[in-house]
Amino acid sequence: MSSLELLDQDSAAFMRASVVAAMAELDLSTAILKHGNSASLEELAKACACDPRGLEALLDALSALGYLSKDGSASQARYAVAQDYTELLDSRKADSYMPMLRHRASMLRSWAHLVWAVQDGRPKKSMAKSFLGPETDSISFISAMNAIALRLTDQTMAELQKSGVLAALPADARILDIGGASGTYTLAFLKQLPKASACIFDLPAGISQAKKRFLGSEYADRVRLVEGDFTRTDLPQSYDFAWLSAIIHQLGRQESQALYAKIYAALKPCGLLAIRDFVMDESRTSPVDGTLFGLNMLVATEHGRVYTFAEISEDLSASGFIEIKKVVDVPTMSSVVLARKP
Repeated sequence: MSSLELLDQDSAAFMRASVVAAMAELDLSTAILKHGNSASLEELAKACACDPRGLEALLDALSALGYLSKDGSASQARYAVAQDYTELLDSRKADSYMPMLRHRASMLRSWAHLVWAVQDGRPKKSMAKSFLGPETDSISFISAMNAIALRLTDQTMAELQKSGVLAALPADARILDIGGASGTYTLAFLKQLPKASACIFDLPAGISQAKKRFLGSEYADRVRLVEGDFTRTDLPQSYDFAWLSAIIHQLGRQESQALYAKIYAALKPCGLLAIRDFVMDESRTSPVDGTLFGLNMLVATEHGRVYTFAEISEDLSASGFIEIKKVVDVPTMSSVVLARKP
């Protein structure tokens, strides 16, 4: 691909992203599937409360991109979800990818104001009006994180096993999952460590999702659910292992240091902290996805950023942690840094 072709592709990528985002926020694919995976423009316009002209343009673009198929023309046309996408684009399914698509739709609105955020270093949330509403956006975010985690936990657990992290924990380890939301990783740890117990500490929206997952399940008596805000209160105490997954990129340096100090206090002597997140190289230009995620934190948070290993290590050391090392080294948000409380 030539330089011009690459530049043209990257500058036009917002078009395809916007098409997929609109499909997700209108729940268009689910509406088609509810009609037996064959629906007319008239049926979908009624189901989604959309103008027929606008909806037809979107449906045709989705068909051209391969997410839908179109059979017939004019008023006789019927649309179906392409076979490869029927599970991923059905919002009724527990493992649907629709929450992530809706979360990215929300991100897309924030990214549209990137130049203003770069100019003054502040997010422009007031300029990024929500389509589904802030409450639904919050639920979409939590569900999106679960959708990602479901696809990553097996590999993450394998890496933690390979690196010796799981073997270093007591058989009856007490695990603190900070900002654990619906508890996808908590569940994975409990499966790996049958005698362990866990506490999920998160905001009320996250704990609400965790209740749906664990209450009445076979793991209910091994999981404690605690509502709280780690920026305002201390963490539950006396744990062998703290899991901090995809959290620090939301925080600035001072906020990270304050959280590490609270985790240090929450751990037993010799307790371990594992941080899962992007870990940038010292130039801060690799991995590429990490640099883009750093911009995402710029448009979405007041102080969030991506960190180098040196920065993470320095902030952990300031809180008293020792033996800090990168135990999983991958160019994604699934890198893991491990530290120990003396």
